[in-house]
Amino acid sequence: MDRSLSDVAVIGFNHKSASVERRECFSIHADKYAELYNGIKEKNIGEAVYLVTCNRVETYIASPSVDAGVDAVIRLYEELSGLKYDDFKDNLYIKYSRDAVSHIMSVISSLDSMVLGETEIVGQMKDAFSKAVFNESVGTLLNKLFHQAFKAAKQVRNETEISKNPISIAFIAADMARTACPDFDSKKALLIGAGQMGRLVLKYLAKYGIGEIIIANRSVHNAEHIAEELNIAAKAVLLDEIYEVANDVDIVVTSVSAPHYMVTSEMLRKVMAARPNHPLVLIDIAVPRNIEPSAAEIEGVRLYNIDSLKEIADDNLQSRLSEARIAEEYINENVDEFFEWKDELSVTPVITSIQNRFEEIRCMELERYRKKKLKHLSVEDFAVVEELTKQIMTKTLHNPIMNLKKQRLSADSDSIDIESLKRKTRFIEEIFTER
Repeated sequence: MDRSLSDVAVIGFNHKSASVERRECFSIHADKYAELYNGIKEKNIGEAVYLVTCNRVETYIASPSVDAGVDAVIRLYEELSGLKYDDFKDNLYIKYSRDAVSHIMSVISSLDSMVLGETEIVGQMKDAFSKAVFNESVGTLLNKLFHQAFKAAKQVRNETEISKNPISIAFIAADMARTACPDFDSKKALLIGAGQMGRLVLKYLAKYGIGEIIIANRSVHNAEHIAEELNIAAKAVLLDEIYEVANDVDIVVTSVSAPHYMVTSEMLRKVMAARPNHPLVLIDIAVPRNIEPSAAEIEGVRLYNIDSLKEIADDNLQSRLSEARIAEEYINENVDEFFEWKDELSVTPVITSIQNRFEEIRCMELERYRKKKLKHLSVEDFAVVEELTKQIMTKTLHNPIMNLKKQRLSADSDSIDIESLKRKTRFIEEIFTER
């Protein structure tokens, strides 16, 4: 791999490579992103976008020294988790260049999701990209890559049926609640968190006909506003009131971004002691988890986390595989388009240098002739001459520029090594520019 030009890489964990217990070690709270990106800058990683969802933690980088960038991201993971590389290396995947670009486009097109065809990942990727832009961690390569990936996702969504009747994590969580609780229309649910995921869970719980819904949120006003927007009758309380309302519910679904457990085992033991013979279903779709894992040991409690939903997601897989194969064709086209752009980018300075030199000569000679031999021409006639010189310049430079681009495109083949490309590039540049 040529390390003389900037390349891209992805370093991360997903639901296939690591359990939720491992993934949550590398998750960060929303108010820590500025600190995270400061750490990325201090490590000279280059361009970087950090993505955290319930199914994955990934860092996308672009760097002239991509191997050093990958090592720096691994050190960053050690700092975030308090773990040593040896503790998580078996869960970590690292992809470079074309494999990395293909992976990013597969992720944003939901081909690498737990739920094939889910639609939430696009919003999550856009949010991660926006955070990186805000923290000045995105440059030319990642900016182009992410916009190319957004284009690929749009094509997959519009040109295939992979997202037809989309099934999401929120959908599966609500469906699991319905399955776990017979007489669903007489049950009461407590939804902790009214963010993007919580909003979707609320929508599906109402659609399935849950008897009553309580929303616990940092802002009661926001929770009430969301329920009103969805035309759903729901009571809103503050997060501090979870214990009081939990005594009377049948289902708890959590999706809060928080650095600590929102529901502890101690809290649940008190709740269950006050309601013997009244089981409680807990569905935790947050990463990091909102419910203390040891809660599963409490009598009468059934606890499901994000990884528990995988079996239901797998049932959805077969019906979408044929559409996934079509989607992969769109992804491959966009990967090719990105690398064609990237390959041309590497010779752009030389092309610009040649074009600028020719334009300088053209303008200088025209000015000289305008003052002497062509001074009798009208403004309109001189404009024709000027246009003619532009056309001559463009056609003269066409073959050298096309040859430079072709040489760059073939540089990855066995017949042309990168040093040969550099020599040819320098030779062409020196023919047309002063030294």
